Amino acid sequence: MRPLTRRRILRLLGLGSAAYVVGGPLPASLPTTRWQGIALGAPARIDLLGVEPERAHAAIAAALDELARLEAVFSLFDPTSALSRLDREGRLDDPPPELVEVLGLACRLAALSDGAFDPTIQPLWLAAARDATRQERAAARRLVDWRKLEVAPDAVVLLRPGMAVTLDGIAQGYLTDRLAERIRAWGIERVLVDLGELKALGPRPDGRPWRIGREGGAPFPLVEGAVATSRAVVGGRPRILDPRTGESPASTEPVTVLAPEAVVADGLSTALAVTDPAGAARLLAAFAGARLFAPRDPAL
Repeated sequence: MRPLTRRRILRLLGLGSAAYVVGGPLPASLPTTRWQGIALGAPARIDLLGVEPERAHAAIAAALDELARLEAVFSLFDPTSALSRLDREGRLDDPPPELVEVLGLACRLAALSDGAFDPTIQPLWLAAARDATRQERAAARRLVDWRKLEVAPDAVVLLRPGMAVTLDGIAQGYLTDRLAERIRAWGIERVLVDLGELKALGPRPDGRPWRIGREGGAPFPLVEGAVATSRAVVGGRPRILDPRTGESPASTEPVTVLAPEAVVADGLSTALAVTDPAGAARLLAAFAGARLFAPRDPAL
């Protein structure tokens, strides 16, 4: 039986991720290479435009090697992954440095957001998936506390029995950044990587910005950087839970964050979906270059 993760739970509830659409015609003379597949259980896509096919295929192959390596760290679909072993055993000695890095950022987000982002929220998602009783949900809520997660280069430890970690609110962004880096290492400067979160390296080969379609809004231009969108409630069903209460907020408005790195945009959009305006301003100020998307943003 496949393990339940936040992303799989959302699919079982019929809730997809916020949709992005990349549009706009390109000159027919530009070679186009596209890969589409699955990353951490979610639809993924890489577009390489204006690159000779042989080099484009080699760069995508290198990116997919990196994807496979990182899925062996972060996937909860794979019982042998580092994260699966941590959740199953409550301790992981000699953890992969990538897991330590992302958990470190997750805990920083948790501290800065007063727990609006919490990587130990997995018990609540498991309770939601099985339609648990109020008492069961309350018991799951008591297992959610990022301060009971110890992260160090030599070991990661869950200090309370029954705790579990999910990084679905941040790991997809991390993979997006890493795949973009692998492609850029091939000397390819104009790339769009879409793993649910988007990372653009430079403009399109024709010099125009990428056109990014935001859920519920008009497309906007993106030349360099990352975009992530989260929405707490869709159709009356939770897409994001507030780790501090175990409930989803009433707002149905999408939260879109732009940042230099997809991992930051991903984590911030998750936290800001359940954060009040004052807390949101403090949280954004802690990350250079991060900002909320506004339709009339003059920087776009």
